[in-house]
Amino acid sequence: MTPAPEKSPRGRPRSTTSHQAVLNAVARLLEEQHQDYESLTIEGIAAEAGVGKQTIYRWWSTKASVLLEAILAGHVKMHIGEVQDTGHLGDDLRQWVQVLRDSVFNAQSVSLARSLISAAIVEEVNFEDYLTQNSLELTAVPYKRLAAEADRGGLRKDADLSAAFGALVYPIILRLISGVTPEPEWFDALVDVVVDGVGR
Repeated sequence: MTPAPEKSPRGRPRSTTSHQAVLNAVARLLEEQHQDYESLTIEGIAAEAGVGKQTIYRWWSTKASVLLEAILAGHVKMHIGEVQDTGHLGDDLRQWVQVLRDSVFNAQSVSLARSLISAAIVEEVNFEDYLTQNSLELTAVPYKRLAAEADRGGLRKDADLSAAFGALVYPIILRLISGVTPEPEWFDALVDVVVDGVGR
């Protein structure tokens, strides 16, 4: 997995050991100690990593910036459910997006998504690079299902899989950031548009 691009650090150069300790600490707090984004703090991350709070602030401006790098570098997983493969692409994607609607569209996820987008802007991270490389589960999961369909000959030979999963995922991300939960019919219609666009 491609590591998150780094800006020139403020102050002293980064210690590789401390840098990794901070990213690993974020992963432990979220995945092993089951903290959520709202309860995550710079102080808590520093204590878990065994570094000073100012060490973190020397490298990252906010907890969202720390979390963003931990996600992009693969330390923190998004835990997006797999798309089933029943042999019917449309049904499988419709089932997946409805589960996504029920599990992701909530106040905490909206807050997290907005914070990560803000951090990406501040840190000058190009999300497009990561999304098109399928290094994030939100895009890797549907891409895997689309690729399986293409391998069995269920898609047009000239179908662009990157464009297809982008057409599916980007509108969902935009709706999440807006804080508005679309009706189930919107998700079904979105899947129909994508499947009709790449199907045979």
